[in-house]
Amino acid sequence: MALPGAILPALMRQWSLEDSGAGLLLFLAWLGSSTGALAAGSHRRSVTAGGCLAVAAALAAMATGSAQLRFVEMFVYGLGLGAAMTAISLVQAERQAHDSGREMNRLNMIWSLGAVVCPVLAAHSLRVASPRAICGGLAVVFALLWLLALRPALDEVGQSWATPGSGTTSGWHAMWPLALVLLAFLPTGIESTMGGWVTEYAQRQQQTIATSVAAGSLFWGGILVSRACSATRLLAWRTEHKVLLQSVWTILAGVVLLVALPNQFGILCGNALVGFGLGPVYPLALALALRHRDHPSIFWIAGLGSALLPWVTGMASSLGHSLRFGLVVPLAAALVLVACSLALPIATEDAGSGS
Repeated sequence: MALPGAILPALMRQWSLEDSGAGLLLFLAWLGSSTGALAAGSHRRSVTAGGCLAVAAALAAMATGSAQLRFVEMFVYGLGLGAAMTAISLVQAERQAHDSGREMNRLNMIWSLGAVVCPVLAAHSLRVASPRAICGGLAVVFALLWLLALRPALDEVGQSWATPGSGTTSGWHAMWPLALVLLAFLPTGIESTMGGWVTEYAQRQQQTIATSVAAGSLFWGGILVSRACSATRLLAWRTEHKVLLQSVWTILAGVVLLVALPNQFGILCGNALVGFGLGPVYPLALALALRHRDHPSIFWIAGLGSALLPWVTGMASSLGHSLRFGLVVPLAAALVLVACSLALPIATEDAGSGS
């Protein structure tokens, strides 16, 4: 999911996109990811395989198709990724139900590792190949992953998410608290917004290609490092609520720095801080939500945030004729995150202290 943002400047040139069109492109990728998450409630091996096949087909179409279908192709691309990643997440959460908070951090740390490498690989690839060639190469990779996912050795853990004794009640009492919903919705939205727009933002501030690439890598690297810390026992003395509070304030500080100082220092340090703060928030919110109510729709809620915020950022940028103005959107989201973390009942920290 880091790829569209990493090659966004090249895609905008190739497809003659303005900010609003680029925002719509990111919106459709993340909307597809959110929609794909709803398919992961059962038959998870089949969903994983089908998701990889959808990604391969979308990438192949991007490599060979016409520009008129780019929005449909990006939606299918996100759809496949969302289905596969959610199915894998639910399998791992069920396998490690006794330590779901730490397990979600471990798994998301692995996702982040790919995102850290992506901007660097994309920058080097664009020097010798076009976006079409990159999409074609990745189509082959995901076709191979589809064949791998079809192997019976990939276990399918149950036919549904519900497990005996878990919180699967229905009705109003089964609904997640609003603060918890926003804690799933907003961090993914900020993550996709920063991951999608950071390279373009750095270039518009007259930064070098090296700075643009470094900004993306520092953002995803911050996520990776913070999730690595939260996935181990190095910081086991911190409760979940303390981790949450420290993280959301770090996000806010990073976005403020990014908007207030649009120079090399502000861009690099701001992105690193936002990434480091974001790392544990979504995995913790996910673990808390699944303890409260075991249902894959929480992934859809998170994916919806990933879809909407980059799109709104692009619309705000076009309205204000400045991408810096568009970053007011993640800034407002960070402020709401702080309020949600303060409003979340402190009792939740005892459910999985130390993760």
